[in-house]
Amino acid sequence: MTKQLNKDYLIELMLKEHFVVKENGKLVPTTAGILLFGKNPHLNITQCEIRADRYIGDSMVEWLDRKDIHGTIFDMIRQTERFLLKNMRTPAKVIGFKTEFRTEYPLEALREAVINALVHRDWHSSNAILIRMFDSHIDILSPGVLLRPLKISEIMKDDYIPKTRNKILVEVLGKLKIMDKRGTGFLRIREAMKKNNLPNPELKEKTGYFAIRFVNPLVHKIPEIDETNLNDRQKRIIEYLKINSKITTKEFVELTKISLKTAKRDLVDLKNRKILKFVGAPKTGYYKFYDPVNDPVNDPVNDPVNVDEGK
Repeated sequence: MTKQLNKDYLIELMLKEHFVVKENGKLVPTTAGILLFGKNPHLNITQCEIRADRYIGDSMVEWLDRKDIHGTIFDMIRQTERFLLKNMRTPAKVIGFKTEFRTEYPLEALREAVINALVHRDWHSSNAILIRMFDSHIDILSPGVLLRPLKISEIMKDDYIPKTRNKILVEVLGKLKIMDKRGTGFLRIREAMKKNNLPNPELKEKTGYFAIRFVNPLVHKIPEIDETNLNDRQKRIIEYLKINSKITTKEFVELTKISLKTAKRDLVDLKNRKILKFVGAPKTGYYKFYDPVNDPVNDPVNDPVNVDEGK
């Protein structure tokens, strides 16, 4: 009896929240119900997908990492956050006696943009959400332009009145405190960027998409490197450091599946070319890009040519 009551209550609740509807005496899940609670939602809604790519440089010719992200709305938020964290640089800043690591873009701003893309997209469009990460910027493109009369100039104001296509998604994520259904998302994005001394993101409507671009303030700090005489392994180090800011010998071995001896030879060669700089103690140190302004010309104490670094 109790089980039946619980089942009846659950059905009544799902009907009330519009997660299911009755058709010919049967319960049929709505689009919102599938997106929120479905098993493999993309099998029923093929556009339930985020295509995330991390490209090399600022063109879409070569990619460093890519992932097709599926699942419920909640799954896609979590997976996308992990992809962004994996492919962002984390520069170090010394504050007092502590070294503080920050991602190049505030994660809360990117997360808010991803949630907005999922919740406010046009689900009638057959296109996937696109995330394109470059050295100089990140683009997040959501199918569907703004609902009129809402315009980009209005959402850049702090007191704009929000409009949404997907009220059920907004209501559920609002109740779960994942987003604010009162339309403060872009305000929070701007505040997060301002807090990190970064410019406001750029907003555009293009070819049926709403696009938000986060500009990378660190791109100008990456040195210009002549890769003409570098081998493929060394070029891979360069791309890795553009994202991660430092690499150990052990990490290089794991990344390229080469011997420790070969890894040391490649790294020392890059150091001798003044492309990389070795930092720290022989057994626990790491390599970073050489800075001709702030790095000394020679560091004989920690020079891995003279010590057995990497064991």
